[in-house]
Amino acid sequence: MDIKKKLHSTKNILILIAIIIVFSGAVSFISYYFLFYIKPNFNDENFNYIKAVSLQQTKPGDEIQIELSYKNTGYREVKDLTVEFFVPQYTKFKISNQTGKYFEDKNSIVFEGKSLKRNEGKKILITLIVDKPADNGTFIKFSDAQINYNVSGEAGKSLTTRIKSTASFEIKSSPKVSMSNLIIKDLNGGYINMGDEINYSFNVINSGDMNATGIEISALIPLKTDIIKGSIQPDNYKIDGNEIIWKLDNFGINKPVDFSFNLKVLTGFTDMEKIAEKVSLKSDQGDFLTSKTTAEVRLFPDLGNSTITVTDENGDYIWAGDKVLLKASLINDGEKSAEKVRFTCPVPKNTIYIKNSAKCDGASISVENNTLLFEIDKIDVNENKEASFELQISPQMTNGGIVKTDFNLSSNGTDFKFPVAEIKVKANYKVTVACLGDSLIALSNWPQIINSLLESTYIHSDYSVIASGIKGEMASGGFSRFDSTIAKYRPQIVIIGYGTNDIGSGTDRFSYYLSGIVQKAKNINATVFLESLGYIDTNKAPEKSDWKDYQRIIYQVGASYGVPVIDIYTPLSQNPEAYLTDWVHYTSEGSSVVAHTIFHYLVQYLDSNGVRR
Repeated sequence: MDIKKKLHSTKNILILIAIIIVFSGAVSFISYYFLFYIKPNFNDENFNYIKAVSLQQTKPGDEIQIELSYKNTGYREVKDLTVEFFVPQYTKFKISNQTGKYFEDKNSIVFEGKSLKRNEGKKILITLIVDKPADNGTFIKFSDAQINYNVSGEAGKSLTTRIKSTASFEIKSSPKVSMSNLIIKDLNGGYINMGDEINYSFNVINSGDMNATGIEISALIPLKTDIIKGSIQPDNYKIDGNEIIWKLDNFGINKPVDFSFNLKVLTGFTDMEKIAEKVSLKSDQGDFLTSKTTAEVRLFPDLGNSTITVTDENGDYIWAGDKVLLKASLINDGEKSAEKVRFTCPVPKNTIYIKNSAKCDGASISVENNTLLFEIDKIDVNENKEASFELQISPQMTNGGIVKTDFNLSSNGTDFKFPVAEIKVKANYKVTVACLGDSLIALSNWPQIINSLLESTYIHSDYSVIASGIKGEMASGGFSRFDSTIAKYRPQIVIIGYGTNDIGSGTDRFSYYLSGIVQKAKNINATVFLESLGYIDTNKAPEKSDWKDYQRIIYQVGASYGVPVIDIYTPLSQNPEAYLTDWVHYTSEGSSVVAHTIFHYLVQYLDSNGVRR
């Protein structure tokens, strides 16, 4: 073997090995530089952390603050950066100093940033609210936040890292159970007597910040009383001996529970003997609360259940001027006789006492200063004394209203609540009648006579009869002024009387305007009546000789619109010398004839109260 050749070969191998080592080192250096040295870095816990800012002991409902910090301590910029913060159990997100997006499915908030250069970072202050209620000793623990980003220059490659949390909070809470004072109510009114039913009520509330557990509430059933089982609330109770017991296993905050029960007072009590009631509460948290009250049983007469009735002596409704009968039943359902009973009855406003109408067996009755006084020596136990008297409703109460009594009942100086009687007075009906026409209205008083006839016939209606007549007026004038002189009063009844002055003006014209007036009256929902022409003395007024043509028009218009025509011609023609002052106008006797004629037509269209049907 050639030694020189062998040495040369060995040298070459060594050179090759050296080259490989150098190349490998260069590759390693380049890889480290690009993959590790100049990459982003969020691993420095001095800058990347989640820590508590507020005190680490907290209460339900308090606000706690967290600082979320991140910083790129590497040598490369990142793009499309998002930081996801996870809201821990037992809290709710309130606010942060950087806007983020909340994702309900993960209960997280994502903060977005376009880019983050090397040595650039942010601190986000997050405020949370601690749940209320929450158990004492509960720990609020925070998960690591998550950072997602793209490396600048490496499109499509998304990287993820985490920010470790060192934050935790401990919840300090406790229930705060309180019980109200016992409230007692005599359901029978007045004093508590044997046989009465009395109600006890109270409530319990947890105003703390933690649910209470193992609550047991007991209420005493005193001697000589009986529990009314259907009255016990809430109904999740049991009766153990002489106690009502309720159990609340988990008593939430700010949700008060009302408790109530009724006791029937049995016999065997002496006067002024006490009924002692006690309610107790205990809980797993060591609460022990009590509330006590006493009720006193009195053996007094009791007139508190006396009654009063009002009877209308004139019919179904009570009107102004009607008489009413008041009957008071003075009932003693107490434990002993009521003595020196005084029943005082001031005469109510807008009424008049009917003299000598007051009655009560065995009573002394007097009237002074518009006040009736019934004095009774004694009303025995379970005895019922009846006192009665009559009142007249003031005739001035035509607008209706309510009359109230204010009577007082006492025994031996002790007052008993006496019921108030309300007398409802019905208002009179308001009826407006409009009479539209010419001088046969203007120069006559028949509208005023009709008003008197209606008022005297229908005492429960107030009439306003409007006489709207103009001398010499024709139907065209009535048509023109209807809206301004009639419609504004919204009359229920309209009586139309035209034709005397229209004679000679043309029947077509007369028919047109008379029909127009009827239509206008119907448009305001009035009941319409037409007057026929009255008696016309053609010997004195020959120019009116064709009056029958206009009379026919009146009846034609009435038939066309379904409007009744009141025939005043026939009664006036019976004695025109007595009924007319000239060829057509009425004497006072003639006005009365016209009024009574029209009245007898009207009543056929009115009900029993004088209101149009």
